[in-house]
Amino acid sequence: MFDRLMVVLALTVLCLAAIPAVSSQAQENAASSKMEESEAAYKAGDFKTAIEILKALANEGEVLAQFRLGHMLAEGKGEEQNLPLAAEWLQKAADQGHGGAQTLLGRMYLEGAGVDADPKKAAKLLTDGAEKGDKTAQYYLGKMYRSGTGVDKNPAAAVPWLLAAAREGVAAAQYELGIMYAQGDGVDKDVAKAEEWLAQAGGNGLVAAQYTLASNYARGTGFARDMVRAVEWYERAATAGLVKAQRELGSLYLAGIDGKPDHEAALKWLKIAGENDDAVSQANLGYLYATGTGVGQDDAEAASWYEKAANSGYIRAQTALALFYEKGRGVEQNNEKAAYWYRAAAAAGNQAAAANLGVMLVDGRADVAQDQNAARWIAAGAGGGSKPALEWIITRAEEGMPEAQFRLAELYLDGSAVDKDTEKAIGLLQSASEGGIASAQLLLAKRYATGDGVSQNYIEAHKWANLAAISGGDEAIKMRETFAKLMTPDQVAMAQKKARDWISESRAKK
Repeated sequence: MFDRLMVVLALTVLCLAAIPAVSSQAQENAASSKMEESEAAYKAGDFKTAIEILKALANEGEVLAQFRLGHMLAEGKGEEQNLPLAAEWLQKAADQGHGGAQTLLGRMYLEGAGVDADPKKAAKLLTDGAEKGDKTAQYYLGKMYRSGTGVDKNPAAAVPWLLAAAREGVAAAQYELGIMYAQGDGVDKDVAKAEEWLAQAGGNGLVAAQYTLASNYARGTGFARDMVRAVEWYERAATAGLVKAQRELGSLYLAGIDGKPDHEAALKWLKIAGENDDAVSQANLGYLYATGTGVGQDDAEAASWYEKAANSGYIRAQTALALFYEKGRGVEQNNEKAAYWYRAAAAAGNQAAAANLGVMLVDGRADVAQDQNAARWIAAGAGGGSKPALEWIITRAEEGMPEAQFRLAELYLDGSAVDKDTEKAIGLLQSASEGGIASAQLLLAKRYATGDGVSQNYIEAHKWANLAAISGGDEAIKMRETFAKLMTPDQVAMAQKKARDWISESRAKK
């Protein structure tokens, strides 16, 4: 039985040996024909057929097929995107020295797409691809040398790679070189070369370069101020859809180029930017319609644009919208909505909104009882010239409201609504601090530390800064630490005891 099997195997070998081998040229021709078939299917949008052909060829070891298969799997064409499998096929092609595969796989390792991020492995693969002349690899390798990602940071070493890619028309590389020449990063600073490379990148459609050129020409930073060129590059970036270019172009036309406003052009670009949710443009549109600048005056349209910007958190628009609701301009008069938008803007630091809200609180158009910051806003109203607001603050301070005492102290210190009076201010700060107002405690601590209006006393300064720090204020904590360095250990201990005693007494009163 065994001998018979050996004979059969031997005959099989002899028979196989007798079959003439297919020439390697014929195999290459067949593979080439299949690749052309796959390419045709891909171009026709028949990705399923294209990828099936590639799978067969890739399994036979065809390096180009392995690369194309990895690329399609990474793109999700022909079947569901599969980055890990794409990386496997790209690795096979990269191992056979395919530059495109090395480049794409290098980018995947750089970004952690389908593989664990590994900048050093990315640098090795991209170096292999770059040395084979792959312009994309040259660009990425240049970026890596400039930033120190995966390689030792070396801007000078980045330049040759970026130059190679830039000369092949890679706009992103041209942009990088423009920035490097502008900054003198890895090269001698050369404004003319910076301008040249940025212009090439912008001409090749890179929006970042177009915007950089425009803003520098408009402001005269880096390059000589040139409004004609600024408008040209802003137009290109704006037309390409860059919202901030649309906004700046509209604002430029609104302000006037060389003193000549173009309201029609301003309206066009501000509307495009506004419809792309740019809050600044929306607020500017609100202003145009509210004032009738370059357009028919239209309060309803103005309110609509202001509301869009206000909802995006744009403070100036929130203040304007609040005023529209307060006065009933373009919208139905509504004190509640007016107070809401004033409060939003005031909380963000807008003094005009705070003052207007303060006036509404004093005259009863907004509910004082429902606003924990009422004294703050009413004090702002007093500072804005409202006598009823000032009377409210003075009355509440005399009644012992700590927050009102603090706000009145601020008014006495800056002399905006009352004659400046440091002595009265210090007395009010002391009362507000005793009432637990952290802002007053912090301000009083500063006064004791500097001896401004009081006798200098670091023990009192440390005590009040320590108490203010309980509220979690970083400034108070840093101030307390600074004071401690200027004090003896005994003085610090005394200040800490005073703070503890104050806390005990304050709790006992409650």
